[in-house]
Parts: sequence; C-alpha cells; structure tokens
Amino acid sequence: MNDLTYLFLKTTELMRLRDPSVNARYHPEVNTMQYRQRVAEVILKTKAIPAFHNDITDIQTVVNQGVSLEHARDYAIVGCVELASTGRDYVSSSSIMFNLSSVLELALFDGKKMTMGGEQIGPQTGDPRQFTSFGQFYQAFKTQLTWLLENAVDLNEKMGLIHQEIAPTPLLSAFFEGPLEQGRDLIYGGALYNSSGASFLAFPDVCDSLNAIEQAVFTEKKCSMEELAEAIRQNFADPAQVTLQAYLKNKSVKFGTENPIALKNSQLLVNDIYQILQSHKNYRGGTYRPAFWTMTTHAGQGKLAGALPNGRKAHEVFSSGITPASQAAQNLTEAFNAIASLDHKSIPGGWALNIKFTPIVTNGNGAEYLSKFGDLIDGFFIQGGMQVQFNIQDYKTLIEAKKYPEKYPEMIVRVSGYSAYYKDLSEAMKDELITRTQYNLFSGQAVPLPADFSLTENL
Repeated sequence: MNDLTYLFLKTTELMRLRDPSVNARYHPEVNTMQYRQRVAEVILKTKAIPAFHNDITDIQTVVNQGVSLEHARDYAIVGCVELASTGRDYVSSSSIMFNLSSVLELALFDGKKMTMGGEQIGPQTGDPRQFTSFGQFYQAFKTQLTWLLENAVDLNEKMGLIHQEIAPTPLLSAFFEGPLEQGRDLIYGGALYNSSGASFLAFPDVCDSLNAIEQAVFTEKKCSMEELAEAIRQNFADPAQVTLQAYLKNKSVKFGTENPIALKNSQLLVNDIYQILQSHKNYRGGTYRPAFWTMTTHAGQGKLAGALPNGRKAHEVFSSGITPASQAAQNLTEAFNAIASLDHKSIPGGWALNIKFTPIVTNGNGAEYLSKFGDLIDGFFIQGGMQVQFNIQDYKTLIEAKKYPEKYPEMIVRVSGYSAYYKDLSEAMKDELITRTQYNLFSGQAVPLPADFSLTENL
C-alpha cells in the first residue's frame, strides 16, 4: 500500500467518524459529495480553474479575528485568497508586501544588506560567526523580522493618514455596513471591521534556509557559519563551495516534509509573524492580518534576491505562496500533512497553495482519477488545510508552451490565487510554473524535473 492510498483510506475513515455537528457549528450546510466531485471534474477539464476553499477553517480563522460567527459565515474571497466578511470588513488586504528573504540576509550579515553593497540597514544583532546555537541565530532573525515589520507598519500608517486627507471614499462607503449608520467614511474606520493585510513572499525558501542553518551548521556541522556566509556572498561560485551547495539543496531538511525540524521552524515563523503584526492596530482601528500568497511577486523578487542558505542561487525565482519549493517535497501526502499542520488561526489573511499534477491519460481510469482527486482534497481539508489550487500540466508541455507560445494561445494556468493565459506571463513566472513540483496522483510521488531543463539562460 503506497502513502497516497493510505491517505485515501484514512480520509474515508475520518469521514465516517466525523461528527456532523462540527460542520454545523460553522456552516449551516455541508456540500454534497456530488458537488465536490463536480468541482473536481471542472478543475480536471480546465486544468486550472477553480480553487478549493475550506469553509470550516476559513470561518474559524475569521471568527478568531473578532468577527461574529454570523458575519464570518458570510465570507468572501478578496483578490486571490484573502478572507473578508462580505460588505462588512473593509480589508486593505495588500497593504504590505513583505520579502522574508531580506530578513534572513540581515540576520546573516549583522544587519547589513549585502545586495545593496553591504550598507547597514537593520539593527546590529551580532556576528553570526560567533553564535554557538541555532537558538541564537533565530533570535537575531526574529529581531530583524520585528524591526522590518514595524517599519513596514509605520510606513503603512503614514500612507493611510495621507489617504484620509486626500481621497475619501463616499461612494464605496455607501456599499458597506457601518459608514452610513456612524456617519464615518470607510477610510476613517466606518466599516464594521477594518483590517489591513500583510502578504509574505519567500516563506518556503526562508523556512528551508532556517532548516539548513540548523542542520548544516549546528547539528551535523557540515560547515561553519563563516563558510556558509561566504558561500552565499559568492553565490556558491567557488569550486570548493559546489559540494556544500549540493548538500544544502538536496540533503538539508525541507518545508513540506514531516521532519521535526521543518515542522518546528515553519510553525515558529508563522506564529512570530502573527504575534508581531497583531500587536499593532492600523489607522482605521483594525488588526493587521498576515497572509501567504504572492501573485507574481515571488518570481520578480526572486530575480532580484541573492543566494540563500538552502542552496538556492542568486536570481532564481522564489516558491509561490505557501507552496513547498521546487522539488523539495517528494511525497504529496507528507507535503499536505505538513502544510495542514500549520495553525490556520495565525494566517487570517489566507494562503495560496499551488499543486501540479500529471494530466490524466485516457485509458479507462478517469473515474478512479476523479475519485482520488476529490478524496485527496477532502483529506487535506479534514486535517485543517485552508485552500488549495491546481495546475493539471506536465513539465514537457509547459516547457514547449514557453518555447512555442503560438501553439498554446489559450492555455490557462493557475498562478498564485488567480488564473491567467500562460503566454501573457513574464519569462520568470513561466520558469516558476515549469519548475513547480509535478506529482503523479496515483503514486503520490514527485516527478523529476527534466535533467536537460535549465534556468541559466534566463538569469
């Protein structure tokens, strides 16, 4: 019995044992199996559209932000995946777009931004070469994270006050509950709920980097912090650094696995981001809500970023949303378990999880493919997953469509919370879609990226 078959059986058993009142507490109706299967069928046919959202976890998450249960049940999706009570919550869901790799860079170089000529940007948190434990390094990382986030919040507050002065929104205010009753414009806090969102990119890459530092430097002692920092500075260009880069990329612990180090560090980072942001109120009196979706910023920002401790070389695209880095999670069941284990209440802005499957080959197993596809989504949601979306494409087709776009003028792909025509995407975004891990649905195992495919020509 393979792992994915076990998940299907486990899912079936959980569905038999599940108390119906659990659903009733959060949603007056539970969608039927027929509805689930129909949505799954549409995704398999369109190869990208729509996404699946989990009402139970989404509603719990919104309630945790002080929204009444009645209002939380009437939630909708803003933009890509952001959660909001319809017509009641004036969410500024992309107030902050935050690159976590910058935090890692500051922690590695004592507050200096090496990609900006070594300028002292952040606070001095100590020379990592002198650290004797991963705990010391993570404390430096958390200090830089807090400093950068507080600066981002401060900037957003200043921009919000300017918005209040020059651009009131009377027409929009008329469509919300609260402003007319209170005589207060939306941008002055007139809505019933007034949140601001902060979206984090490079989360999987930074989790992998934290794991690599803990494992390679402090646990297995494969290298010193000085050697690691120098390899990052040189983009692993020195022949002596090639072996280290291969180890970091292929052997270090990865987000999307159930390794205890990976589970610990990903949850630690999610919790710290949440606690830092939730300690601030925005200029409209609402909370700051962290989210893990990236639109196409993970591709563009990746092209600007330097090398990372997980073995990623400079200028390579980051992973999208909360999706494990390319080729990092080899087992789909394990990846779903690891992601679902994250505390969704600490991710009130929502997440974007992108999964790519090998397209079905018509050989009489279409009904079985559809059933397993639906069961997989059910299993993920029962464990606490918030959202998942799919591309039903293989490496070969995406590579060919990049090379010969005229052959695929209407190919639609799932980007990161939305869909688009593949031919209209930037070269960096096409690369990211190609390199996303492709899974075989029946085995649950990752399909290797073609050996002859390289991103070098696009760097």
